[in-house]
Amino acid sequence: VVDLDASGAVSRNAFAELPVVGEWPRRPLELATLRLQNMVGVSLAHWDELKPADEHDNVLTQLGGIVVSDGAGGTAYEYRDPGICAVCNFEDLLEAL
Repeated sequence: VVDLDASGAVSRNAFAELPVVGEWPRRPLELATLRLQNMVGVSLAHWDELKPADEHDNVLTQLGGIVVSDGAGGTAYEYRDPGICAVCNFEDLLEAL
């Protein structure tokens, strides 16, 4: 909902009043949009390459995790998505690198 004043300028944007989620300040609708764009543009577009192997077809994929390799076969940074509307805090990722 957007309220306009007499001149047509925005006087109130109700969307801006929604609470943000987590340390990465995004509103639930913004996160849902980002996840949908990711699902359509990445996951579904490249499903044959990204899907679990046939013997693991009972797993549920999650979109919020990240793993950064250290270049020597180890892990420099890892974040596991604990559930819905959770994303990696990129400031933590950059600090770890």
